[in-house]
Amino acid sequence: MQRELLQDQLAARLMHEIWTGRWPVGSMLPRELELCKSEGVSRFTVRAAMKKLESAGLIRRTPHVGTMVVSTGQAKSLNRELSSMSDLDRLASNNPRRILDIREFVVSRELSPRIGFPPGETLIRFSMVRTGSKPGDPPIAWTTEYVNRSWQRLVHEAPRHPEQLMIDIIPRVYRKKCVETRQVVEAMLLSEKAALHLEGLPGSPVRRITRRYLDVKGHAILTTISTHPADRYAFNLNVQIDPEDGRTSFTADGL
Repeated sequence: MQRELLQDQLAARLMHEIWTGRWPVGSMLPRELELCKSEGVSRFTVRAAMKKLESAGLIRRTPHVGTMVVSTGQAKSLNRELSSMSDLDRLASNNPRRILDIREFVVSRELSPRIGFPPGETLIRFSMVRTGSKPGDPPIAWTTEYVNRSWQRLVHEAPRHPEQLMIDIIPRVYRKKCVETRQVVEAMLLSEKAALHLEGLPGSPVRRITRRYLDVKGHAILTTISTHPADRYAFNLNVQIDPEDGRTSFTADGL
């Protein structure tokens, strides 16, 4: 039983290091004897752990060559389908926010079309990460959120409720209702700044998801920009809520 526990621990540790970029795709893992020495385990334990990684499709072992990382796998802490507001709520509860910074922010001309607020307007900007589902899992997203400067109560409410979406806190505190959500997903490379927060490798593939939450007049009440490491599933999502009867309709384009 102890031997099985050790091999599971070693496999989980190596998977985590592959996910977070210590061993990127194309790199070679240390040889068995090196792992035995560095991890303080037997060769049997190392081989059993490697077998688990190979079965998961993360590595390829070649005799007389070594063990190569061939995939980063799927981060199991991430909900793969974001097809409705209830899916977003589940994401928030399973992967609560950890706020890193709150400050006032002046909208630039370059950023204005993306976030839907006019250039020169001062907003409150929240910077945060969404944590993994289990201790030791890497963060699943680095997110910046933009709201009206006058909504100062959110500065205190958001840290108190890390399991709630900001768009759920806003109507409770300010009675401002969202009737439409617009989402855009883009492929890009991980920046050095985002890599620090996501425990990732700069230049690795990521998806950037921008969500604009609109009121009945079509004005943005909240915009979020989230960076997710690769091997995540997402798609463009529009959610419309009739302000009279509360009925909801969705349109989506899969990625």
